[in-house]
Amino acid sequence: MILGSTEIVVEIKGVRRCFREGDRARKVLENLDLQVAKGECLALIGRSGSGKSTLLNLISGIDRPTAGEVHINGVNLTALSETELTLFRRRHIGFIYQFFNLIPTLNIEENLLLPLELNQYPVREAGLRVASLLEEIALADRCTAFPDQLSGGEQQRVAIARALAHDPLLVLADEPTGNLDDNTGCSVLNLMQGLLLNAGKTLIVVTHSKQVSRFADRVLTLVDGRLEQLVYTRDE
Repeated sequence: MILGSTEIVVEIKGVRRCFREGDRARKVLENLDLQVAKGECLALIGRSGSGKSTLLNLISGIDRPTAGEVHINGVNLTALSETELTLFRRRHIGFIYQFFNLIPTLNIEENLLLPLELNQYPVREAGLRVASLLEEIALADRCTAFPDQLSGGEQQRVAIARALAHDPLLVLADEPTGNLDDNTGCSVLNLMQGLLLNAGKTLIVVTHSKQVSRFADRVLTLVDGRLEQLVYTRDE
């Protein structure tokens, strides 16, 4: 998705994360350093419990590191208050989850409008933005449907559009095709790739899927709390 870009969107410096288990400290991440460039797609893989989701939570500011710093577009998240972190996430980060996380009492249009309303977009601008996204995900005719009236693939298409609605700097995806069958997952993946490419977004995706990792610019694996470059050929 990139290459030649030198503008750094994500920079992790010496990050360590430990959790208390009784009277013991369990190390999950150890002295991580990472840079992610603007427009890059980075895939994170690793066995269950290796710390992939923990790393996403640190990058988004949902969690704080035991040591080290996380910078997004030059802003040190570890120096922000909880209120400041919430406002930063709301404006600059989009999330795509495995289980969609759509609000069941809102219809599809309302789900897409929500991040724009939270960011105080003008009503007309928000309406035009949502209408454009609904066309892009081929669900304009389902705008008044509720999440439980859609298939899994359709719900994930809405979730992708919602993540992009407020034009975030960074998109974080946690197993975005993990709850879908192979064919539907491939279709959703192609849509996600197309939308992100067109918008020039920086994406960090946690995945077990070879399909997802194949369209990434880089694939890193978490082993014993450290990041290692995964080298493979495209037709592996």
